[in-house]
Amino acid sequence: MPLSTTAIITVYNETQWIRAAVDSLLNQSDRDLEILIIDDGSDDGTGEILDSYTDPRVRVIHADRMGRAAALGMAVREARGDFVANLDADDVAYPDRIADQVAFLQSHPDHAWVGGGEDRQDSQRDEHYVRLYPETDADIRRMSAKCIPYCHSAIMFRRSLLDEGINYDPKQPYLIDFEFFLRVAAKHKVANLPHAVVMRRAHGKSFFQRSFKVSDQNRELSRLCRIARRQFGLPLWMEAYPAVRTIYPMIPNVVKAPIRRLMGLRETAGG
Repeated sequence: MPLSTTAIITVYNETQWIRAAVDSLLNQSDRDLEILIIDDGSDDGTGEILDSYTDPRVRVIHADRMGRAAALGMAVREARGDFVANLDADDVAYPDRIADQVAFLQSHPDHAWVGGGEDRQDSQRDEHYVRLYPETDADIRRMSAKCIPYCHSAIMFRRSLLDEGINYDPKQPYLIDFEFFLRVAAKHKVANLPHAVVMRRAHGKSFFQRSFKVSDQNRELSRLCRIARRQFGLPLWMEAYPAVRTIYPMIPNVVKAPIRRLMGLRETAGG
């Protein structure tokens, strides 16, 4: 019988959180999955933690340092399941995450991608909240001109995208997933589940936050939002959203939450 799902993790030097991430996948209510981990050249003991797992569902590939985009691309190519679910190495998947997303894709054959909400613990802004994203294809496309309309650590997509030549671009330096998303959504419907499926940690110690300046991230996000506006045929006035994206980091944190709500993100205080 074909394998239903491959859950992928790409990791570089994440000894603090990697065990919690892997364990959360081992404890899924849907056990018909493999857990594929690309160790992207870790040198801090992460590899030893991964090698300590004896569950046959866990498959680890130790690779030389290649970077996040290339590691994600390798994970998709190596995946054996019909569906591929990404989880970041410092996050936790809730127990029914895989089951809920598989059920959605099986019942919506015209969709190639489904995400979900996040229980976000943001130590950078000292915030804890549950963020939900727009659920329908049309609403997700509209939000993509304003901001990223999903949580990357909560996405599942069909592995058959590879047959269309759609995979993560190894040349994309950051916002790797958003560039990938735009190519998926150019050909297929996308959705988000109406509830949180992961606990996501946002912290300055993450490799992404250590490696790229906020200003560079926002310039690239602005560029991709403009592409989304044109690609999805959204009104010209929506160019205003990416235009102001570059000043968003300078806005006080106390003002950012209301701005996010105005853009359509639903956030409620976490427990």
